[in-house]
Formats: sequence, C-alpha cells, structure tokens
Amino acid sequence: MVSSSHPLASLSGINILQSGGNVVDAAVATSATLCVVQNNLCGLGGDLFALLRLNGEIHGLNGSGRAGEEATIDFYSEKGLSEIPKRGPLAAITVPGIVDAWGELVERFGTFELGDLLKQATRYALEGFPLTPKYVRSIASSKPLLETFTEWTNLFLVNGEVPPAGFVFKQESLGRTLQMISEKGVDTFYRGELSKKIVRGIREQGGILTEEDFARHKSSWDQPLKTNYRGVEIYETAPNSQGATVLLWLNMLEEYELSKFEFRSVDLLDIFLKTCGLAYQERALAIGDPVFHELPAEFTAKSYARDVLGKRMIRQYKGRPQQDGDTTYFAVADSHGNCASVIQSNYMGFGSGLTPRGTGFVLQNRGCYFTLDRSHHNALQPNKRTFHTLCASVGTKDENTLFALGSMGGDVQPQVHVQLITKLIDFKMDVQLAINHPRWVALGTIYEEQQRLSVEDELKSLIPQLESKGYKVSALESLSSITGHAQAIVYNEYGAMMGGADPRGDGMAIGF
Repeated sequence: MVSSSHPLASLSGINILQSGGNVVDAAVATSATLCVVQNNLCGLGGDLFALLRLNGEIHGLNGSGRAGEEATIDFYSEKGLSEIPKRGPLAAITVPGIVDAWGELVERFGTFELGDLLKQATRYALEGFPLTPKYVRSIASSKPLLETFTEWTNLFLVNGEVPPAGFVFKQESLGRTLQMISEKGVDTFYRGELSKKIVRGIREQGGILTEEDFARHKSSWDQPLKTNYRGVEIYETAPNSQGATVLLWLNMLEEYELSKFEFRSVDLLDIFLKTCGLAYQERALAIGDPVFHELPAEFTAKSYARDVLGKRMIRQYKGRPQQDGDTTYFAVADSHGNCASVIQSNYMGFGSGLTPRGTGFVLQNRGCYFTLDRSHHNALQPNKRTFHTLCASVGTKDENTLFALGSMGGDVQPQVHVQLITKLIDFKMDVQLAINHPRWVALGTIYEEQQRLSVEDELKSLIPQLESKGYKVSALESLSSITGHAQAIVYNEYGAMMGGADPRGDGMAIGF
C-alpha cells in the first residue's frame, strides 16, 4: 500500500511494489514523482526525513541540508539585514538534501537501480500531468511573491499567466535533470556536472552556495527517538527534526484518561491545549542541530514529562514569527510489516523561488528559519542544520507494525501527529475517519509564544467556551490546509492494511 498526497505519486510507488520492489524502492519512486507533480511543496531543491521499519528494525534517515560556508550572521549584518529574507537568492542558503537521501536509501536498502525508480517521475516531467486546483491556487498565491524571478516565471507561468486546473503541465528541464541523475547517479548532483550547473545558476542570481558546500553534503542515519504510549511504541525522527515534541507531549497526555471525554468536548481540548503549550515551550528551548545544541538525554522520559507538567508557562521566546511551510508526507507499507514513513519539503510554497537556470527546480528557503540573534541556539552558522519542522512517525505494538503517519503543516506538524495518534489509540477511530475529523491548530514557532488558536468550522461552536477559558480563537473553513494534509497506513488486528489520505489535499491511498 502507498498513501501519498497525489494519486500519480501513489501509483508510482504501487508500480514498483507490483514489479517486485520493496517498500524502500517504492518510497524513492513515490518521492521522486512528488518532486514533479507537487514541486510547489517539495522538489530536488528541498529536504527529506524518513523513518523505516524493515524486518523488525527501525532506521532513521536525516536528509536535511546544512548552511553554506558563506552563510554567516556577519554577511547579513553587513548588508544591513536584521533577518534572513524569506524569498530570493539570500533565502537559498542550505544545501538541498533530498537527492542524496535517495542515494542513501537505494544503496543501503534498495533492490532496484535508482534510474529505474525515477522513470515515472521523469515521464511526468517530460510528457506532463494535469494540474489540480490546489496546485493552481499555489501558483496563483506565489505569483505576487515570485514573479520577479525570471526563471521561476518561465517554469510555472504560461504566457505570464497562471495556468488553469486541468492544464497538462510539462517540465522539460526538470525531466532532463532527472535523466542526468538516473544516468550519472546521485554524485552528479553534489560533486559532478550537475552540481556545477546548479551552483553556476545560484551564483549568477546572487546566491551564496558554493561547489564546496554541495561536495561536503551528506545525509545522516540517526537513531530515531521513541516512547511508549498506552502500550504502543511511538517512534519519531530525531533532531534537528521537531519529532521529539510529539513524544514529550504524549508522555504528558498519558497522565490523563482521555477516552473518558467526548472527543469534541471543551474539557478534552483544554487538556490538549495546555499540554501543547508546555510541549512547544520545551521544543523552543531544546531542539536544534544536535551537533551544536544537544537534546537533553531525558527529554523523552516519563519523569521529564511529569516535571514539565508541574511547570508554569514561561516566556523565553525571542526572534520573529515565520510563515507556515508547504510540505508533503507519504507512507509505504507491505503485508510483512515493513514500512517507510517519509516527509519532504521546500519549506514555503516554491521555496526561495530561486531556480538555477536550466535545472527545472526551485531551491528551498529552509535556511530562513535560522535567526540572526547570536545568543539563540538556532542562530545561523555555516555547516549547521536549522531547527526543522519536518517529522515522521511509526508506531508498533507487540513487535508488530501498527501505523506509519505524518502530515505537512510546518510548525503544527506535532499537533497533527498527536491528534491522529490519540484518535487511533485512545478513541479507536478508523484511520480515514481520524484524518477527516475536524482539527485544531495552535500556531507558533520556536521564536514566538503560541497565541493563535484556530479551529475548523465543525468545532466553531466551542469557541465561546474556549474564549471563556482565556483562549484567543478564530474559525477556519472546513478541511482547511492550515491544519495540515495527513496520510497514514494502519495495520488492523487481522493484519490487513488500512490506508487514509487527507481530503484537505489531493491525496490517495492505493493498495493491491
């Protein structure tokens, strides 16, 4: 089974599984197709994190990029900038990690050649695919921000205008880039002909990444973090991913008997929100690149969670708010319990907007999450990974795989994880019902206190009661993208796989 945020991507993974590939092969094929059909959300210029459960063992891949050698606080200060721009060449300051992540996955666990896994993605790039209404809205919303970038305009606008839904969208330069990776391997992207082309395209537009930055890049295999929540082992991606937030939060929630509450009750939501605030407070202080700022060893311990529950909310936030990110998540699983839980992103829609000429992809703006405040643990430094909103989850019970799940949503991703995990475990919901169920989000980054609680339309009747408890609440439309696009695969008690895909996005779960 494959559950992704686009039907063509799910089909790409299924085709590999039907051809005898394993879940890792299928994950790479799915990932590559998403880089074509949703390259507003992800792409060759972005990052990837993956959790794998293979033959009973859990593996974590960190495919996030590091800041370049020229990306320093002094560099921005000398330009009179107090913050890193969100768009443009000075936003594209971290090396994209997704292509190297493909290479690591294929080399360590794959059974197919990388070129075979990229064939479907290459075909969709060269021959085209029909644009969905959501993709068209993404182009339209990005146009005012990015239309000054000639390469972006040439790629994503048609005669200077936003193409209509259903338009067969071809990306020939992206197709040629994928063909080069297929023929020459991942190394060409970081240390070969393609890397020279990418860096030349960056530098000629005023960017600061270098060939040496690309040549130094390497993904890392990191030990996933875990906790036990009501008898289920919950695994999350390790820092610089924010996944540890989920585990601390679940440990706090285990102190409450959630199932005694009606799921849409204000009392239950109040518990979620208070523990959310505490978990996010710890997130803001503790999570970053572990090479520069190590996560406390006890962060996922039950005793740590109980200590946090006894704290008052403190305000140590400094810096500036960030815009929520655009991302895409997918899961792949087989009948033996092997699974891949994968998330990839450009950060904001179309990332930095900087497109190296002739490559067909935009570079992420993930580096703008760094701060220029030297005293902050997420301060910009060369060769440093920023605090990363991407996180993916796997659950096991009695040594069997129970689920793989995740969601886009920037800083609110842990909130979607926790809402889905508690719906599945505490309230025994069907996976698709759990995904469809109305959600709430408390918006806020590691630089700001969470003040903006938003609820989807079906929960707006709770607003007066929430306001009486001191929350500032706003209503969202039903199935709002602000609350994330989640996908999941769950194994039921009989060993069958049940897939769910979010109606907030364009997703589809497909099995055979």
